[in-house]
Amino acid sequence: MKILYVIEHISAVGGLERILIEKMNAFASEPAYEVMLMTVWREQNGPAFPLDARVGQVCLGLEKPTSSIGLVAAIPRVLSIYNKKVRAIAPDVVIHFRAMGAMLTAFSSWHGYTVFEAHTARPFSNHRWLYTFMERRADVVVCLTEKDACNYTRAKRVEVIPNFVELSDLQKSQSGNDNRKEKKAVFVGRLCQEKDPLRLLRLWKAIVAKHPDWQLEIFGKGELEDIVRAEIVSLAIADSVVLHGYASNMAEIYGSADMLLLCSQTEGMPMVLIEAMCYALPVVSTDCRYGPSDIIDNGETGFLVSQNDDEAFVDAVSALMSDKGLRERMGEKAKMESVRFSKGVIVERWRKLFLEG
Repeated sequence: MKILYVIEHISAVGGLERILIEKMNAFASEPAYEVMLMTVWREQNGPAFPLDARVGQVCLGLEKPTSSIGLVAAIPRVLSIYNKKVRAIAPDVVIHFRAMGAMLTAFSSWHGYTVFEAHTARPFSNHRWLYTFMERRADVVVCLTEKDACNYTRAKRVEVIPNFVELSDLQKSQSGNDNRKEKKAVFVGRLCQEKDPLRLLRLWKAIVAKHPDWQLEIFGKGELEDIVRAEIVSLAIADSVVLHGYASNMAEIYGSADMLLLCSQTEGMPMVLIEAMCYALPVVSTDCRYGPSDIIDNGETGFLVSQNDDEAFVDAVSALMSDKGLRERMGEKAKMESVRFSKGVIVERWRKLFLEG
């Protein structure tokens, strides 16, 4: 079976790029599949993550416009070149992503089996008007969460397939190397408005007032980094908060923490929650749209807190901090539950979807 993945570019260090490459690598390792990656825009850099040499690559070779007007003007040329390339490749299934993928799904002359992967919840996607046309043309729309799937009422078929984590690699890294230190909470993610790290810092000030012997370590970078750094000083919590930036040693980070905190305004499918669960970490997260409630079993593997309930968030974190036994019980349950997001389980669901095309 020949599978063609189509994305605007592949050089960005992002969650979609990472999981896309991991999926392509998984299928490319199986003799039954021929996997190809098509990118739209010309790039100086290659894939941001290691790509299996067996994955074929083709680029439409177009320069990315620098303005919205230029982008609209480029659409006819993108469609023309795309149609020629995809006909020449003749894939058994094509998978599209993001607004560009919605446009290609909706308006290309290719009528083979087409899947659209929605990695951002529809209300928060760019150029949402395209999605109305896309869902009428796509053979399948695949969402990450049950709640987002409800947004595609005109689609021929909607499936929910979450992203996966490499459980074996994570657990192998953890095996025999449990460096967990008590009294350390972590935040892992981009420092941006959607993740709301400034609110987390304000909440942490109230939390650490009750539990002054705890530390919060923040891993990530983003457009709010300087503001976050200044806010730590302004709130006078520098003694209990460490801002690390990006980190590649996630096994060590999760393995040495006691809980993970997330107070996002919006999410798609927060992989950090699943990764933390693999390491037997309980989590406290806002019940934002659309991902946390699909991952966390409230009161069992962690706590889901209403979006704007600061007091409940502080109380949930405090409950975990005050009870090591609760942390351990929730953490072990979280580790068991994380198996449903394992690579083998999720790849098998994709395999079934492809065979039904």
